[in-house]
Amino acid sequence: MEWHILGILASVVIYNLYRYYHEDDSCECRPVETDTSDNNQKESNMEETISTRQLALDAIERIGSEPKYTEEGRIQFEYQGIIFLMEAVTDCAFVNLIWPWCHSFSKFDIDEFARVRQVVNDLNARGTASVFYGITDSDDVAVHIKKHFLLVPQIPGLEDYLKLTLDSFFRTARTLDLEIEKCRIQECER
Repeated sequence: MEWHILGILASVVIYNLYRYYHEDDSCECRPVETDTSDNNQKESNMEETISTRQLALDAIERIGSEPKYTEEGRIQFEYQGIIFLMEAVTDCAFVNLIWPWCHSFSKFDIDEFARVRQVVNDLNARGTASVFYGITDSDDVAVHIKKHFLLVPQIPGLEDYLKLTLDSFFRTARTLDLEIEKCRIQECER
């Protein structure tokens, strides 16, 4: 039975290869090969562009913050009084932005843990940033916000783009606090 399936799959692959290489040139399905010097020059300019890490550092400076490096190699900067961490590497167009310790509570407060767990799950289901928590060495549970986003020089208004991304962290933190407070109020009303 397996040989029949393999035979059918081989026939389909061979047929598609035959169609690909033997159809006439007027078919719009064939890949378009353009090898002009203009396209090659654009590609070489793209390769010579600034690295993602350097682009991140420049964008942070342009929004009025001073980037520093942590011991782990992350970029640390302050924006509107909040410390953010950014993970940006040279060969990846995406960066991770983290707001550590946006909320915390005692790990011995079971009711608060239940509230935060419910709100974090709701925010992750409908938000653009990821909210997560972790137990620390102290008696606190720390809640963090993280976002993974594209950072390339082709984005128009890169500073505004970074500011909007940072503002989404503030909205998420505000929503987190409001939803936790709503849960407390609902518990008191019961």
